[in-house]
Amino acid sequence: MKKLMMLAFAAALALGTAQADDKKDAPKKKAGRGIVALVKQLDLDADQKKTLNAFLKENRPKAAEIRKLPKEERRAKYQENRKAIEAKLKEILNEEQQKKLKELTAKNKPAGKDKKPEKK
Repeated sequence: MKKLMMLAFAAALALGTAQADDKKDAPKKKAGRGIVALVKQLDLDADQKKTLNAFLKENRPKAAEIRKLPKEERRAKYQENRKAIEAKLKEILNEEQQKKLKELTAKNKPAGKDKKPEKK
């Protein structure tokens, strides 16, 4: 009986250690994704930063409310909110920055279900 208990304890210990190792190797979420990370690459001047930060701060509660909605409704509201952000960016950014943002978003866009990622 003692041998059986020791064997069960050793198995549990081994499984726990294996699971801990799996978590270490798991890919970490990339921080800084989204519009804020992209905008950081656009070399905004002080006025542009101030205007954008004020808009994003004003938009945070709206985004939080959208996350609470049911899935079907959330998608539509998310699209509306994204269009509002894009419109505001168009107002804030100059032509060169808009072009660079467009390039960055195209580069970072994930491949769709039917599309294969481009090979370099």
